[in-house]
Amino acid sequence: MALSREEIAARYGAALFGYAQDMKVLDQVFAELQELQKAVKANPAIVNVLSDPILNKDEKKASLDAIEKDFSDEVQGFLNLLLEYDRFEYLLDIIARFNYLYDQEKSIASGTAITAVKLDDDQLKRLGDSYAKKYNLNAVRLENQVDPSIIGGVILQIKDRVIDGSVKNRLKKIRAQLIDEN
Repeated sequence: MALSREEIAARYGAALFGYAQDMKVLDQVFAELQELQKAVKANPAIVNVLSDPILNKDEKKASLDAIEKDFSDEVQGFLNLLLEYDRFEYLLDIIARFNYLYDQEKSIASGTAITAVKLDDDQLKRLGDSYAKKYNLNAVRLENQVDPSIIGGVILQIKDRVIDGSVKNRLKKIRAQLIDEN
């Protein structure tokens, strides 16, 4: 029976996570995987070449050698394992699973801050730090999404929690109160 994409990502991501923990290089592997993820997202042809069934293993290995030369032995070994077992097409899913496990281990949450205007990095960091302090997390990584329809304020979506501090929401509540009073 063939494994699903999610099962493959879960198994390989958990295996890499456990290995990195055992070797005491968890933070280093995490940092390297973030760089690899950025590179692959910017240039998806990397995965296409390394998972192409037409290319032989030697051609793929030569391509991989050029990519992995600056990575640690642990990440290089992992990438070679993916190549050996023809699992390179799942790379981004595996990294996502690793990131999830890393965030769980380090009490880090990721989320989205929806605002009417774009926030700079410092504003996002302060907002994330404030949320982390309130909810006993070590850190919160926020991405900014701009939605002018909220008028002002911020909507935070982190894990399964949504905190709606938008002006639009406040106006809606005031309107509901006025209607209820009449």
